[in-house]
Amino acid sequence: MHIQTLPLGPLQTNCYLVCRQPGDPLVVIDPGDDIPALERALAGQAVAGVLLTHAHFDHILGLPAVAGAPIYVHALDAAAMTDERINCSPKPTRIPATATAAEGDVISLGGLEFTVLHTPGHTPGSVCYRCGEELFTGDTLFVGGFGRTDLPGGSWEQLRQSLRRLIMLHGVRIHPGHGESGYIE
Repeated sequence: MHIQTLPLGPLQTNCYLVCRQPGDPLVVIDPGDDIPALERALAGQAVAGVLLTHAHFDHILGLPAVAGAPIYVHALDAAAMTDERINCSPKPTRIPATATAAEGDVISLGGLEFTVLHTPGHTPGSVCYRCGEELFTGDTLFVGGFGRTDLPGGSWEQLRQSLRRLIMLHGVRIHPGHGESGYIE
C-alpha cells in the first residue's frame, strides 16, 4: 500500500492519498482545507472515493477538489457536513456526504478494503478506518495524545471508551488527523 500525507490548511490537517500502488485510483481520507494544494497533489489522478473520519471543517473543506467521488461519513456526523455551527466552520460548507460509514462496514475502494471502527468522543460520528495494519484515526487518536471534546457533540466519556478500544490494537500504525504517524505499542 502507498500512503501520501498532505498537511493542509491553517490547522495542518493530514489528508491522506492512499492506493495499492502508484498509478492506481486513490482513496482520499480527510481532504483538509486547501483546495488548490489538493488539486495539485491529485494532478488528474482517478479518485475512487473519499473517507471522512469526522465532519469538522478542517477535514471537509477540500471536498470540492474531489467532486464526483463518493463521500463516506458516519450517519451521526452527516448533519455536520452542511451545518457550519456543528462543524465549526468559518466558511460555508454545502457538500453533503453521499454514503454512510457504520461500525463494522467494509468499504472497498480502489482495490483496498477499509473496515470502519466507530470511535465517538471527538464528534458523535468520529470513525477510524483500518486497512491491513494501517489505521487512519482522524482526531480520535494522535501520537502522544487524543482529540478534544469541548466542541459541539464532543464527549469525554465516549472518547475515553474509544481510546480504550484502540489501544488494544497493538502493532498497528496510526495515521492521525494532525501530526506525525506512529504505532500503537
